Amino acid sequence: MRPLPGDVPVTAAEEPVAADVVALPWFLGDRPGAFALRRGFTGRVGQVVAEPGADGRSVVLTVGLGRAGEATASVFRRASAAAVRAVGPARTVRLDLALAGGTPVGGAERARAVAEGAALAAYRYGGRGAALTGIVVRTACADEVAEAGAVAGGVRLARDLVNAPPGELTPSVFAERVAALAGGPVTCAVHGVDGLAELGATGVLAVGRGSREAPCLVELRYEPGGAGRAITLVGKGVTFDSGGLSLKPAEAMRSMKADMGGAAAVVGAVVVAAALGLPVRVRALLPLAENMPGGAALRVGDVIRHADGTTTEVLNTDNEGRLLLADALLLARDGEAPDLVVDVATLTGSVAHALGTRGAALFSPDEALAGAVLAAAGRAGEPVWRLPLTESEGRHLRSAVADRANGSHRPGGAIHAALYLRAFTSPDVPWAHLDLGDAAFNEEPSYDEIPHGATGFGVRTLVELLRRA
Repeated sequence: MRPLPGDVPVTAAEEPVAADVVALPWFLGDRPGAFALRRGFTGRVGQVVAEPGADGRSVVLTVGLGRAGEATASVFRRASAAAVRAVGPARTVRLDLALAGGTPVGGAERARAVAEGAALAAYRYGGRGAALTGIVVRTACADEVAEAGAVAGGVRLARDLVNAPPGELTPSVFAERVAALAGGPVTCAVHGVDGLAELGATGVLAVGRGSREAPCLVELRYEPGGAGRAITLVGKGVTFDSGGLSLKPAEAMRSMKADMGGAAAVVGAVVVAAALGLPVRVRALLPLAENMPGGAALRVGDVIRHADGTTTEVLNTDNEGRLLLADALLLARDGEAPDLVVDVATLTGSVAHALGTRGAALFSPDEALAGAVLAAAGRAGEPVWRLPLTESEGRHLRSAVADRANGSHRPGGAIHAALYLRAFTSPDVPWAHLDLGDAAFNEEPSYDEIPHGATGFGVRTLVELLRRA
């Protein structure tokens, strides 16, 4: 895969190469040089001290990796990200961190983590303020570095989509950008308003009718020759969420351009799967809409009849994401039998209340799939916790005029949303739901490999899941 626009190339080199900045590893307990020692350097993870190089032109970074026997892949990822953030206006950086021995992870895993952390930390939306033109990782594991570069490219694609101003990235523009990625084993179909009606996607149409920007549904496929398993990914794509007639407070709208973070993550994962040539068939379903309070907007009390004949009473128009996902989950059952289905969505604020702003919640009735997703998230370095599908909570979704309601006034929002979605899945196909909460958009300063703004959360977890499908 060619680098995506805005990518900083990441390459591997076994021998030292000249660079403006060279980053050297250091473990906790080792005695650093006098310069670093005077500046309080101890070797804790991510600690960085810069000093002039011996040639008088370059800069040497001493980078902490913590205790040698505890330096996991996540540690190397964090350390290389810290090094890249410390390079300042330098044009090139060489990272010797993967050469550090005596750690629980092998050389290939170290190299991949160093390259990934560096590439992700180098991200700047639109290239603004970016000075780096090249990152070199000292390692013999060139293939792993190339893989990390491809993964980082998919994450950066997702970040670019989420960071785009919502007035620019409307549903139709989102669809155009996804369609432009098609080629080779990747194909794309866009279902407009008429197509949505033919599909019976009444939830997408209902959510989108309050906006002058028409909704749509994008179907992205990656179908390599000789592929084995088939996986369907569903991503919520609300390009801006005002809450509809159940209007959000102004403060709560500040990051609502990120309400398509699930769809962006799915797009990024498909692009990476194609770049790596993973032997798995992927069908991605992306329902896209704006949720606005126009004169034709969905009303509280309206009843939606879905393609399967069941009905939903709308109690809150700000619970719009599950209406979009319901349509896509029903479409995932239509005429095809995937081996598993995973949906990804910035669905509820309650996940952030329970887990904080940096992680996602996993819901699944299937033990094997839940374990696979958690393992994938662990390898990817993305924090995911499993929450229960508490059956008794389903009583809060009862409706007197429909088969179910799209929400409840009782606590338990994330669980209620997951239970609602499960009603639209096939009992014969393993299904998992990733509620990203606030993890798709970081309103704090940068940390580790995560920048301020869009994070691209979910891309790496999905790629790891597809890699071992």
